[in-house]
Amino acid sequence: MQYLRNILIPLLLIIPAMVFGQFRSMGNKKIEADVFHGFILKHKPQIAHLITEHPTGFRISFDQKTYGSELWQQRYNFPDVGLTFVYVNYGDDRLGKSFAVIPHYTFYINKNKASKNQLKYKLGLGLGYNTEKYHKEYNNKNNVLGTDLNFGVILETEYQRELTDRFFLHLHVALTHFSNGSIKKPNSGINVVSSNLGVSYLINYQKTAYTYIEEEPVEEKGLGYTLTLSAGMHEYSKQGSGQYPFFVLSGLVDKRLNHKSALGITLEWFASLSMRNEIKYDVWLTDQEKPDWHRVGIALSHELFVNSVSLISQAGYYVYDEYNYFGKIYLRLGVRKYFNDHIYSSLVVKSHAAKAEAAEFALGWRFR
Repeated sequence: MQYLRNILIPLLLIIPAMVFGQFRSMGNKKIEADVFHGFILKHKPQIAHLITEHPTGFRISFDQKTYGSELWQQRYNFPDVGLTFVYVNYGDDRLGKSFAVIPHYTFYINKNKASKNQLKYKLGLGLGYNTEKYHKEYNNKNNVLGTDLNFGVILETEYQRELTDRFFLHLHVALTHFSNGSIKKPNSGINVVSSNLGVSYLINYQKTAYTYIEEEPVEEKGLGYTLTLSAGMHEYSKQGSGQYPFFVLSGLVDKRLNHKSALGITLEWFASLSMRNEIKYDVWLTDQEKPDWHRVGIALSHELFVNSVSLISQAGYYVYDEYNYFGKIYLRLGVRKYFNDHIYSSLVVKSHAAKAEAAEFALGWRFR
């Protein structure tokens, strides 16, 4: 558990920076409460025995509305920035209950801001606590969560109806996900699909006009370069094999396409001490020459810039991987926080299809 705390605590430095700065403004703030009823998604046959009841719960969200005081707000149609508290009761003693605090962005689809009907979608990443986890003696049927602390993710679509200038009705379809990024096995993860009904209220309402500014196109020429060092702890594949550190060194060449996007190619080297340990004791390799535990990959990378935070997505291929446990293709998804024009920190989850390999915590330098 101490290993997990040491790895997840940096999340408290990365994710809240996405939202807390926005609350300093004096604009309209909104509080929302909703209740939900849903089902656990059977994304793997191995978790079917845990799907016995319909999860229920509630959420309380606190949002800061944006009106264009910064250019990124206009680019994304004036999103809300906020923090959501989530409570989930799975209705099964083996799963227990989950509590989470998740920073989020809420993006509006409608361009007509005066409409009483709004369609929105919410994206959030934070931390969750689960009351029950796997234990080989007391709770060995729980094969979805192996730790108390987990990453929490919210993905949702929403319909909002304005009832008065300050009071709104909301209908949501949401996906709430908890897992530890393979820091410790088991880590099948749990996904709750739910329908939510809620209301919201503008706390300090004052009628505010949206600011529209004609923005010049990006004038950056040439290529950009970044160097990233990632690290963390994980249990590579087999439950009970132990947690060991890993390191990833990545070099990226990218091209800024516009204010929102950059596309690039990454070359990276992977070193996992957990993988080295598994190779050492792999019975299938008895009396054979042990494969190299280092890997080299090439990945296509996309970065979506919001404000000082960006979303990272990558699809990669191992050009060198002698052990080849997960296959040749890997994926990444995560967030990056820029502290200035050069220094950034990232949190990404690396996976092979539905199998998470690691939660990577990174520091990097952008040369241009």
